[in-house]
Amino acid sequence: VVIGSLVLANKLQRPQKLSPPPPPPKVLMIGDSLSVSGFGDAVREHLERKFGRQNVAFFASCGSSPESWLENEPVFHTRCGYREKTPTSDIYLDYHKGKRPPTMATPKIETLIERYKPTIVIVQLGTNWMDQTLSDDYIRHVLARFVSAAHGDSTRRLIWIGPPDSSRFSKVQNRIYQLIQQSVPRGDPVIDSRRFTRYVLGKTGGDGIHYSSESGEAWAKPVNATLDQILAPDIATRRKLASNR
Repeated sequence: VVIGSLVLANKLQRPQKLSPPPPPPKVLMIGDSLSVSGFGDAVREHLERKFGRQNVAFFASCGSSPESWLENEPVFHTRCGYREKTPTSDIYLDYHKGKRPPTMATPKIETLIERYKPTIVIVQLGTNWMDQTLSDDYIRHVLARFVSAAHGDSTRRLIWIGPPDSSRFSKVQNRIYQLIQQSVPRGDPVIDSRRFTRYVLGKTGGDGIHYSSESGEAWAKPVNATLDQILAPDIATRRKLASNR
């Protein structure tokens, strides 16, 4: 009994090993022309406020689709606009006074994940599939590869921001949404942007697809509120880590 008591007392006196704190949430967001400015700026700035600028990497490439970002696909060179904002870079290329922006290579999602090691991947893509004649099987195949690359070891969270309302592509939008929703694993949310938007030609934008800066920011407000609900545990972790410094 005495020996047992001494062993127990010795164990109680030893400092307990504390489990390491969780890594800070880090966000990678990629998008197409709808994120190059307006909408993309509003979402990016919101994410930076919630997670810290040093924990957010943002990339948008005009004309891109999910396959444009995959490593085993040809490099996609955008000729209509590019946005990159990370802790170490800030690039903005867009039309200026009618002049086309310089051509820019779209990075690959596998490279971005390796470089920035995000715990959260946010995707705003799908619009550029709507004006192409692509089979369901092809889109499913691309989505399977893209989702696999985005998830990696399955510890990352994936959030897909679906295309907003489009007066030009209203007949095909539902098909693209269904394919995305079927391909994203259960538990990974797909935000239906059509709930928050209504494209009015000449008011929302001029081509039935792209949103003006003002309309894009209006779309971003409910999307940001939805992201806050989805990412509430991650935001709480970020606040806790910041308060413990």
